[in-house]
Amino acid sequence: MENTQPDTNKPPAQFRDRAMILFGMIVMILACAFFIGAITLDVIGKEAVGKLSNAASGNCSAGKTCWTSRVDFTTQSGEQVTFYPMTFPMLLDFDPFLSGRPYEQYSEYQVRYLEAYPQIAKIKLAFFLEYANTICGLGIGAFILLLSYLFSSFGKSHKPIVIDLSKRNQ
Repeated sequence: MENTQPDTNKPPAQFRDRAMILFGMIVMILACAFFIGAITLDVIGKEAVGKLSNAASGNCSAGKTCWTSRVDFTTQSGEQVTFYPMTFPMLLDFDPFLSGRPYEQYSEYQVRYLEAYPQIAKIKLAFFLEYANTICGLGIGAFILLLSYLFSSFGKSHKPIVIDLSKRNQ
């Protein structure tokens, strides 16, 4: 005997699907916004020289090494600004070697900032190494968007897929 009643135990997955797609879109939009922001700072940002320091010195617990990069620079109008770059710390170590700077200048980095709001700033590294972060962010955003689309039921028919592997003689 077949059950002809519809299965009412499963709640509609429409809300979950929309939430997953929305989450994937938000992650991708944020990744694109940071990438566009980095390009904007390179194109229209003012230049300055910043001093890199470790803001966590003395604040680390025993037996642990922590690094919190902090950049201090002076704007063209004379304002002192401090910001924490989103650049991966290992890239800050590669820059002096790639740019050929002497050892005395290892803690000095080129900074690009918006003149109207100097807290929006970034470190400019040799060979545009700072874009490694944003490109990885774009890749992660695209991957999360793809996964959220694959695990949702958007665009999928609600019929089961049947593969008939039986041999038919005709």
